[in-house]
Amino acid sequence: MMLRKLQAWWYARCRKIDMEVLWPSCKAQARDLDHAKAAFAIHAFNNPAWMFLGRDAVRRFIDDLR
Repeated sequence: MMLRKLQAWWYARCRKIDMEVLWPSCKAQARDLDHAKAAFAIHAFNNPAWMFLGRDAVRRFIDDLR
């Protein structure tokens, strides 16, 4: 149980870094928001920190990105 909590904390931290660093970079380099979301999705759907939330939650999260 403690390991799961530590893993959840670590993954949340990793996702926060992605949102602070990777997402702005995706937006800056993509030609539009849809392409930025697609680039971010490639990362998220192949990353344990994001997959920890489940595919549906990640899909909803990416859909809501602005």
